[in-house]
Amino acid sequence: MKKYSIDQWSLKQRLTAISSIILFIAFSVIYFATQSAYTIASKSRLHESMLAQFYALMAIVQDDQISLLIPDVLRNDRLENLSSGLVAYVLNNDGTLVWQSPSSELFENLPSINNKYTLSKLFESSFEGREMFWIGESIIWEHSKTLEKNYHFIIGEKQTILISGVNAFESQILFWLVISALALLIVFSYAVNFSLKPLRRAQSQIELVSLGKKKLVEGEFPEELHPLTSSINKLLHSEARQKVRYRDTLGNLAHSLKTPLAIIKGELDKDKDKIDVSNNNSVKCTQLIQNQVDRINDIVKYQLNRSVISSGQTLVKNCPLEAEAEKIIDALKKVHREKELDISHRIEANTIFPGDSGDLLELIGNLTDNACKWAETMVVLSAKPKNGSLHIYVEDDGPGIAQEQREAILDRGKRLDEQTEGQGLGLAIVMDIIKNYQGSIQIETSALGGALFLISIPFN
Repeated sequence: MKKYSIDQWSLKQRLTAISSIILFIAFSVIYFATQSAYTIASKSRLHESMLAQFYALMAIVQDDQISLLIPDVLRNDRLENLSSGLVAYVLNNDGTLVWQSPSSELFENLPSINNKYTLSKLFESSFEGREMFWIGESIIWEHSKTLEKNYHFIIGEKQTILISGVNAFESQILFWLVISALALLIVFSYAVNFSLKPLRRAQSQIELVSLGKKKLVEGEFPEELHPLTSSINKLLHSEARQKVRYRDTLGNLAHSLKTPLAIIKGELDKDKDKIDVSNNNSVKCTQLIQNQVDRINDIVKYQLNRSVISSGQTLVKNCPLEAEAEKIIDALKKVHREKELDISHRIEANTIFPGDSGDLLELIGNLTDNACKWAETMVVLSAKPKNGSLHIYVEDDGPGIAQEQREAILDRGKRLDEQTEGQGLGLAIVMDIIKNYQGSIQIETSALGGALFLISIPFN
């Protein structure tokens, strides 16, 4: 299973992931902070409400000179209702009951006076299996000048009321936070798409350059992309200048080498008739020099052709294959006029070669010329796009190539002087072109009976 690294993530994926993490962290902080603030505020409101109940209870207490009297009918519905959750007690200093609200009859026991009840904050405890909030105060009540008693006034309320309110708030805040997060992600996604639009436009321009439809990256781009587009254009200018310089230098080199070689060859040809055929050493020496001059000439041609081959596909040019094929076939028909070969092509008009026209001419020209040398009556050149590559077929009706020779011919490590006889310079140039275009070549048996050369050149 192929591993997918984070380094392979697109800019959009990276920005979306980072923004999602930031939103999650920010909204989590907002959620917990809001929850905490709401809980504190709810407790504060509950505390104030219980204080109000405490002072209301104190207000209705009456004194009978010996003990406290509290009316049986209260004006507080919650203290009258068993299910209200609010309870009130008045206890003696020994913990015995003086009075309790009707709502507290739900409980069997009395709250302990040993708990640290206070009016300044809520006291939390479990009471008969229920979580409660309590406030209370110890009051010294003066019944007369000679009689004072200590009473404990205690107000309690179930925590379920506050918890249910907090839970309802949590549900609401969570719902709206999720809705807000989704809305922000949608807005952010649009913002990312809008922000990356110049990058996609630059990518489109670079693709047009790579396809040979434009020479430079053109158009208005944001300031942040100017260094990138400027560097790409400088690289394209540099490559174009370097290519021209290479071709000029190689042309000069060709002229410089061809002239002295032509003179030497001419002098050797002129002196052939003057050689004493009876002198074997003289014949061998002349023949040796002739062979070496021819070999030097071939090597010069090979190295020159090899140097002018496009060194890659930085500037891919879409070259129409049919037009170039017709030029080559017309030329080969003249070169091999004596053999009266049927040289034809099966290439559709819209077939494109993804490269330089010079490389195309070298590629199909050398292969077709080799086929003509070995063909008996027929040579066919055909091409078609298939599976993202251009497939070129060159076949003849000659004797074909033995299996063991095929491996030797396709050995890219072969030197020029080690090539199989009949395939030398031309096939070496073909192999270099195919290598530079990351293509492949195979030799099969043609349906015509001879050799079939199958070349595959990827479109990108």
